[in-house]
Amino acid sequence: MKLKVYIRNHILWILGSFLILLVINSILFTSISINQSYKDIIYMDLLAIFIIMVNIFYGFITERKKYDIFFKNSIKSIENIDVKNDYFSEMVKNVLIEQQKRFWMIEKNYRKGINEIQDYTTQWVHDIKVNIAVCELLLDDVESTTSKELRYQVEQIKFRINHILHVTRANHYEQDIGAWEVNVCNVLRSAIKENALFFINKNIEIETDLHPFSVISDERWIYYIFGQILNNSSKYTPEGGTLQIKTKEDEQAYYVIIRDNGIGIPKEDIARIFDKGFTGKNGKIETKSTGMGLYYAKKMAEKLRVEIKLDSEEGNYTEFSIIFYKLSDYYEVATK
Repeated sequence: MKLKVYIRNHILWILGSFLILLVINSILFTSISINQSYKDIIYMDLLAIFIIMVNIFYGFITERKKYDIFFKNSIKSIENIDVKNDYFSEMVKNVLIEQQKRFWMIEKNYRKGINEIQDYTTQWVHDIKVNIAVCELLLDDVESTTSKELRYQVEQIKFRINHILHVTRANHYEQDIGAWEVNVCNVLRSAIKENALFFINKNIEIETDLHPFSVISDERWIYYIFGQILNNSSKYTPEGGTLQIKTKEDEQAYYVIIRDNGIGIPKEDIARIFDKGFTGKNGKIETKSTGMGLYYAKKMAEKLRVEIKLDSEEGNYTEFSIIFYKLSDYYEVATK
């Protein structure tokens, strides 16, 4: 609380004090019956002004302490504040407690609504997967160019549905994150298999040089990160291109390097490639791009204390490096 605020809030009392002093002076100066001494009256005025000023500053300091008690404490500890039978403090305390309860109710309703949407989305995803499975069974009985294209589209639908499911979980990661030993190369092979049809459809050759290693992390989210990067590579690598996937190790970390010889990323877009909804120049070429896949991959990598680095040259290549540091503390990950 500032002094000028205090004065503004008590302006009537301050003006009243000076008005009383003015009236007393008027009486003393105009009264014939009083043998007044101007020096004595001025001395009395100065003394009265001093007392008023002391009263103002004392009131200001006292009231500021009351405000500090409330606003320097956590909102959760307001109910435990001792107001010492002070009417003003009791009033402020009651107002803050009521406002706190209203905020908690709004937050509770908001969380409930979000959880209902999450539950509905999850159930919808699982239901639609049944329909997709039926479509795949029907396609198994058909062999034609059209059926191959349909199968490709079905795989795209499956990928996008899984993306929706992971996005829903990503916004509740504190409830959906685990820690156990993960064989990273096995997870990587599964992610390659999931995206295999996309590479086959464009006749993209995959070259691998994988050396097994394990980390303590969340397998589902590592799988998601790999899947998004591989899918991104399949979009922007031309027909007959090459995708190189390898692992390496040094004293500090394990590295998974995914490099394609696709269209690359313009220099001006590299710094924003992980931004939410950013599609850039290449996104305008690839009309199916939403700019959300890499955003969520980066978001979850940060929560897992996994680093993603990007290097690219327009027209030549794009290289993603997924770095698993050996000294990462997963307990810290799980509690933040």
